[in-house]
Amino acid sequence: MSPPDSPRIPAFPEEDLRQEGDDIPGYFPLLLGGSLPDNGRFIVVRKLGWGRYSNVWLAKDQRDDTFVALKILTREGTDALTAPGARQRSDELRMLEKISTADAQHAGHAHLAAFHGSFEVSSRLGVHLCVVTEVLAPSIADYRTAAGPDPYTAAPCARIPIGQVKRLTKHVLQALWYLHEVCGIVHADIKHDNIVLRPKDVPARVAEALVDDPSCHYGSASMISIASPPAIPVKSQPISLGRNTAWPLHPEEMDVVLVDFGHSHWVDRHFQEQIQPFALQAPEVVLGYPWGPSADIWNLGCIIAEWIFGFVLFDIPSPREWNEPWDRETELLALMTEILDVKFGDDFLRGCTRRDEFFNGDGSWKTFSPGEDREVLTLDALIQKLALQSQTESESGGTPMPLDDAEVKKTISFLRRCMQLNPGERSSARELLEDGWLEGV
Repeated sequence: MSPPDSPRIPAFPEEDLRQEGDDIPGYFPLLLGGSLPDNGRFIVVRKLGWGRYSNVWLAKDQRDDTFVALKILTREGTDALTAPGARQRSDELRMLEKISTADAQHAGHAHLAAFHGSFEVSSRLGVHLCVVTEVLAPSIADYRTAAGPDPYTAAPCARIPIGQVKRLTKHVLQALWYLHEVCGIVHADIKHDNIVLRPKDVPARVAEALVDDPSCHYGSASMISIASPPAIPVKSQPISLGRNTAWPLHPEEMDVVLVDFGHSHWVDRHFQEQIQPFALQAPEVVLGYPWGPSADIWNLGCIIAEWIFGFVLFDIPSPREWNEPWDRETELLALMTEILDVKFGDDFLRGCTRRDEFFNGDGSWKTFSPGEDREVLTLDALIQKLALQSQTESESGGTPMPLDDAEVKKTISFLRRCMQLNPGERSSARELLEDGWLEGV
């Protein structure tokens, strides 16, 4: 899937493939069946997807007789990696090298994509970096979207049964343990699109995909007259986990991999201070407090809640739809306190560079003044409500979400360990892996 802020123009069904003109994103154009111009080793078999700074292709490695994924960065994405000094905005390549070599025996190493190297290719726009990794299946976002709205709660995306949520959580935590403590990396962009599944037999999955849904272009070059030279857009067609695989997946089919380090940072070197998707931003990021690995834990806590409930926990209308007298950042911070039913501590706020933008001297809100009709359910109330809903579903023949009293308490406790307002009070990935909520997973 393409992120909502990805650059596109009406003439292109996916990424903007223009090679000339103003304000072009600088994607590398490829055709199915061809080889890369600067490297005849890889034959392009299929387009797997695209994002704001790259497109990703399935290719046959003729030297090693294997299938690989080629992530080809846009010119802007390549510049972000190669710019000198303070202009550098990403260190993805060095991070992938670190992840690959730091400790292959660590439990978290298996939940990060295998890195096979990199090389450069040239287009009319200049040099593009190409990263070679293992082939992976669609993301959790793709599967949840395909499953449609939840049949019982009318949530936008289907909830994930608790057993599967726990397995997903354990794998991501193992990856974060490795990133944080072995590699010194903060992912900083944990979202459904960046949590993907690993197929068990890639050649078999590729063969199925090519038979069931052959790789294809959108149309002839003449259809895209705005591009110079004319471009032939290729359809994104991810590889599935198998013909008979349906959502929700059986836990044994869920081998989870955390991907995309284009927005990641070293623990001791940040390329920028604003990180994470807006609704998933940790409070320290909004308030200007020093952030580190614990920001990823907050981020993951929000994602786990969404898997359980089927909706975004801190859901805020877009800037275009916003019409309250306070700003969206204030709303985000206020929702944190309302849903978690806690207040920001004075000691924490004193260390926040943006404190005075949101709070008065006595700690009260500067602009947030909701009406009496505002109703926000707390985290505890949301989980209690889900437990009752689970009982109703089970009695009506639906798929039960096992949430007895003990499970409710463990779920609340685990989420609260992830979403402490003060980052210093959040549990680490390693500590969370020892939580009773994940026992037996």
